[in-house]
Amino acid sequence: MSLATLRAPFSIGAFALLLTCSAVPASLAEDLSEADRALSNVVVAGETGNGAPTAWLGETPHFVMVGKLGDFEFNIQLTDMAKSTDAKLVAKREYVPVGDKLTYADFEIALDLITNGIERSFELEFENADFSEHLPPAEFALQGENFPAGLLSNFEIESEWEWAEKNLIVNDERLASAGTLATALETGELNADHIADNGLIGGFVSAKFGEDALVVSFTAPVAEAEIDD
Repeated sequence: MSLATLRAPFSIGAFALLLTCSAVPASLAEDLSEADRALSNVVVAGETGNGAPTAWLGETPHFVMVGKLGDFEFNIQLTDMAKSTDAKLVAKREYVPVGDKLTYADFEIALDLITNGIERSFELEFENADFSEHLPPAEFALQGENFPAGLLSNFEIESEWEWAEKNLIVNDERLASAGTLATALETGELNADHIADNGLIGGFVSAKFGEDALVVSFTAPVAEAEIDD
């Protein structure tokens, strides 16, 4: 879906129902003032004078995302996560059993961030039949199929935040319609389950979402890995 913007109070059941709908109109938040809407929808953090990246920014853990998705504008420039006191960045790998092997089919980059007093979270998810068959540097064309083979991937971004003082909850999920994922870094050691729950994942994304677009550079420490049965 493109946008779910809810005003509290709401029931858990109603929330779950709304999140399964194909679209929820942004007019549900029209009672916000223009100033409050800007505080919610314009997400700015870090060294914002750097401009949008055009390539991967290197091995230092970072998260830089610039662009627009519907009503939301992003200029997040966390170029060194060690210096970011109001943000946390982690990555997760997911493996899928296929026959007698485990395929590296999915990775997620997750950022928790506080801006304008609002706690926000962003999750970027990428899928391929087996990323381990295409070691960095590799470039994947973005499309909508799940777990595509070859040099193809999909890219879904979920943005969530809650503004308690305004009783506002935002959940926005989008699937990229076109673009590229350039993987640049994959490190980590296999554990006893033959999955890598450590190391780093780095890359650069240039993605289209209809008429909107995002560019993202990231290097994130892997904190978790799981086998998806």
